[in-house]
Amino acid sequence: MAMRCSIKYVVALCASLALPGTAMAEFSEFENPNIQDVKPWDTIRIGRVPDDIYLRDIDDPDDIIWDRIPSYRTYLSVAPPVHPSTRLRFNADSGTNLYFQIARTSDYFLVRLRWKDTTQNVGTTIDGFRDAAAIQFALNGSTDTSYMMGSGPDSPVNIWYWRSDYDFNVEDLAAGGYGSTTMLPDQQINGHAAYIDGRAPVDQEWHLVMARKIGSDGEHQIDLTKDEIPISFAVWQGADGGRDGNKHVTQGWILLDNSLEDGKSFDDDKAQASTQTSNQ
Repeated sequence: MAMRCSIKYVVALCASLALPGTAMAEFSEFENPNIQDVKPWDTIRIGRVPDDIYLRDIDDPDDIIWDRIPSYRTYLSVAPPVHPSTRLRFNADSGTNLYFQIARTSDYFLVRLRWKDTTQNVGTTIDGFRDAAAIQFALNGSTDTSYMMGSGPDSPVNIWYWRSDYDFNVEDLAAGGYGSTTMLPDQQINGHAAYIDGRAPVDQEWHLVMARKIGSDGEHQIDLTKDEIPISFAVWQGADGGRDGNKHVTQGWILLDNSLEDGKSFDDDKAQASTQTSNQ
């Protein structure tokens, strides 16, 4: 059995070195049985962090709690060109893998992203661009909403946007189509990122966590108590000229199963946690 696994590992490594469009740094992840591949329109469950687990920082991208949360991999392909300027840079063969984990406590909703990047780009110059990533939610909960920044004012999206050169790290945005991205007046997202600068390209990657209180409200804020939440992702690689619409995205929604076991609602779970706290 060990011999078979070793042979598969070597084959995967050789393939990553030989095939164009396959990142060499990805070969170490091929044989990881703890990572589940996810495609657009798949449904995954949200991990649950027990109330008795202490989180040092709610947005620590390398907290040990993430070792206990299911990990997923999804492929991000180049975003369709929607403006003449992006058509000039469009490369249909470009793509990258994104590794993500999603969890919640009684109070917070957390998303952890991880992606390979052999360069740490933290500034924007005339011919240099920063690294960035975004999480997008369909505000009305409908998969009919366009995953490319919404379908107009009646079907908008909420976007959590991280950029490597921004002091506050995360922006809370809304959009209802191309060219409509708007900064929300109430910025409710916590976020923190760390660049892992390993000795070899295989070990060089970004780790990022974005988090928000579940009970937060406000116009164009995603309702994190819904049983099903459509989510999608985007990554900008600064070294590859990533900026504006020149990015890699999930080509569709991934559906988050936010329901609780035994037919309980999320409000029931919150009430139970509150009762337990008051009785201690």
